[in-house]
Amino acid sequence: MNIGHPARQRGETNTRVLIGIAAVVVAIIAIVAVFMMRPKPEPIPEPGRPLETVEPAQSAEERGDSARDIIARLEDVPGDPDFAEAHARAQDYLAEGRSADAQLLYFYAARGGYAPAAFDLATFNDPNHAEMASGLVATPDPFQAYRWYTAARAAGDERASTRLEELRAWAESASSSGDGEAEQLLLQWEQVP
Repeated sequence: MNIGHPARQRGETNTRVLIGIAAVVVAIIAIVAVFMMRPKPEPIPEPGRPLETVEPAQSAEERGDSARDIIARLEDVPGDPDFAEAHARAQDYLAEGRSADAQLLYFYAARGGYAPAAFDLATFNDPNHAEMASGLVATPDPFQAYRWYTAARAAGDERASTRLEELRAWAESASSSGDGEAEQLLLQWEQVP
C-alpha cells in the first residue's frame, strides 16, 4: 500500500480547484474591464428639445469640390480624360491658394499617367525641393517623392531620373545622420532591379 497516495490526490485536487478559481477570477476581471472600457452612450435629448446641428468643418473650396466637379466632367467625356487639362487647372488652383482643389487634380492627372503631374507631385514631396510646394503638402514625404518620380520617369519625363538621383543622395546623407525614414527609403532602391 502507498500511504502517501491519498494525500497526493488531495494535493492534486486542491491544485485543480485553485486553478479553476483563478480562471474564474481572471474571467470576471476581463468582463469587468470590457464593461468599463466601452464608450458611454450619448444622452437622449429631452422631448421637445431640437437636435443640435453641426456645421460642416470645411467650405466647399476647402474640401476640393471644384476639383471633383472638373474630374466628373472629364470622366463624362468619351475616350480618355484630358489629364493635361486637369494638370493645368491644378496649377491655376495652386496659384490661387486653393490647395485642396490643386492636390486632387494633380493626383488625378498623375494617377492617369500624365508625367508632368506626377513630376509635380514628386517635387512637392521632395525634401530637396519642398520649398516649391507652396503649401500643397504640410511636410515633405520622401516616399511619395520616390513614388511619383518613378511614375513620371515611367511616363517619359526625363527630368525624373535626375531628381531620383538627387533624392537618393539626400537619403544616403540623411541615413548616415541616423534618419530612419531615409534608411527605409534606401531600401526602395535595393528592391528595384
